[in-house]
Amino acid sequence: MNIKNYLIAVDLDGTLVRGFNKHDKKSFRYLKKLSKYNKIVIATGRPLRSSRFYYNLLKLDTPLINYNGALLHKPYDKSFPKKMISIDRNDLFKFLDDNEDIIETVFCEIEDNIYLHKETDFIGPYLHSDGGNMTIGNLKGTLNNNPNGAILFTKIGSEQRMEEYVKREFNGRINLRFWYVNKVVVSEFYSPKTSKANALKIVCDYYNIDHDRTIAIGDGHNDIEMIEFVKYGVAMGKCHPELKEVAKYQTKDVKEHGVYHFLKQFNKQLKRKK
Repeated sequence: MNIKNYLIAVDLDGTLVRGFNKHDKKSFRYLKKLSKYNKIVIATGRPLRSSRFYYNLLKLDTPLINYNGALLHKPYDKSFPKKMISIDRNDLFKFLDDNEDIIETVFCEIEDNIYLHKETDFIGPYLHSDGGNMTIGNLKGTLNNNPNGAILFTKIGSEQRMEEYVKREFNGRINLRFWYVNKVVVSEFYSPKTSKANALKIVCDYYNIDHDRTIAIGDGHNDIEMIEFVKYGVAMGKCHPELKEVAKYQTKDVKEHGVYHFLKQFNKQLKRKK
């Protein structure tokens, strides 16, 4: 085992997990082995409640990056200087008021507290509601603080209108990204300060890890900055096209144990250099 004293940041969905809950056991076993000599960091858009299982499975004691960097904390160590980033709830309220005709529903979170604007048939899997306290109702009446971000479900064809609105009304306070599920546009409202890369920089400083010993593996648009930041940026086989453009390396799909194969090959290359 030659991979030692590295920081290895790994995304969950599409990288180590598929279909919300089917984790890549082979890659997890190898990461657990590596965790004896390296700092393994989970960097995910998920909340704590739905990433805790994987954190515990690897028996980690490293910082956990949730909400794509809007929450950085150690789940079992209150002495760690937790970092929280949020958006102004009034910006979200304004968007809801002015764009009610295109909105199917919205939910947002403050750590593990969930605020759902309106129930729908399809919303369930996205909430990861097990272990979280959920409040349902018009957000203007239920959301009593600034959330880590927000997930909006809007009608197909609403993308341009949303982009123009956010740019015109929020003056750089809100960033927006899209993906598509079952004839619905899913978008994320988040702070420009929120990124996995920014959180990872803090973790590197915390452990005093040199940039030459940083690895990150991911598959989505929300992984781009993290992949650019590290020395060894790795894109999964089925990744966002923009991520493929910035990654120095590409591995197999999650179904084919891509994380395992990259790290195993990386370890072999280190052995050859000795």
